Amino acid sequence: MKKTMTLLLIVVTAQFSFAQKESGQGDRIFKKFKTVISLGYAIPQGPGTKGGAIFVIEPKYAVIEKLSVGLRLEGAALANVDLDGETGTVRVLASYLATSDYYFTNTKFRPYAGVGGGIFRMASIDIEDSNEQIPQASEFGFMARAGFELGHLRMGAEYNFLKEKAGYLGIKIGVCIGGGLK
Repeated sequence: MKKTMTLLLIVVTAQFSFAQKESGQGDRIFKKFKTVISLGYAIPQGPGTKGGAIFVIEPKYAVIEKLSVGLRLEGAALANVDLDGETGTVRVLASYLATSDYYFTNTKFRPYAGVGGGIFRMASIDIEDSNEQIPQASEFGFMARAGFELGHLRMGAEYNFLKEKAGYLGIKIGVCIGGGLK
């Protein structure tokens, strides 16, 4: 009787163990590493420039299914040139931010919200009839973002917070290389 009960306990335990494995408990749904490459449009907060282009490369690592951390490398060129073509303002920004995104679902459609912080390098020039030196500055800033991923397509909006009204809104579309379903 003792042997029969022990054998029955082992069989039942094994059955529950295999049932958990088959239902996907504990398995990852998505690959851990991915790189996001995006293009977008920048809308500045302060005076001087009207808008411009953004290019982003962001490698990411999924710590858990719904949380990823990454490093955002972004370049933005903003400009405002008057109709005469001889005056205007040009501003170039490069940012290096540590980022984190939280995904609300584990399905093919994945809405997310995220934050990041790091260094922004800025250079700007007012274009007039004379050549001037380009002043440069580096400062700490942060960003908040929201958007979604659909398969390997990523769309989102993020606001980059900088001092002295140098912040800007970025609207982006990109592709995720890697990181798809296992």
